[in-house]
Amino acid sequence: MDSEKLKIIDWKPKWDGGAPMPKVYNGDFKTYLTYVVADWDEESISEFKTLEHDGYAEYFALVGFHGKTFKFGIANDEVFSGLPLYSQGLEWAQTIENSKWIEELKTIHKVHPYFNESKWENRKHYLLTFKDEIFEIIATGFEIEIFKTSYKRMAQEVVERING
Repeated sequence: MDSEKLKIIDWKPKWDGGAPMPKVYNGDFKTYLTYVVADWDEESISEFKTLEHDGYAEYFALVGFHGKTFKFGIANDEVFSGLPLYSQGLEWAQTIENSKWIEELKTIHKVHPYFNESKWENRKHYLLTFKDEIFEIIATGFEIEIFKTSYKRMAQEVVERING
């Protein structure tokens, strides 16, 4: 297998660099990630949905990933230099080509009598670096929506989608 390689992706909207407050929610078919959008990223927040709420509102991104296998936490920005792919230049958002993690998952699944190699062809290993966490997920894609609401109402929206 070729060695892993970071591929930077153009991710919008960017998260707040100081307090992105990422949260992860996992459902049967999707994994959701929410984070506070950087207020200087006005180009990315020109279109948004407002959810009614009580209290202070912020702009949030709601990312729906088509995948269930994820890692969250791992490291903060003070130790990023210890990450295996750090020397390739970590950015906000990237995919990992030739992912060892995807190969590991495929090896596990190959014991299934109906294993189908082609189902793994369009899966990508996404890596997002926040200030105090890293989020990694194996998914076939994602969609991003932007909301203006409160933390509580954003969480309720995600739970409604998972249970809906």
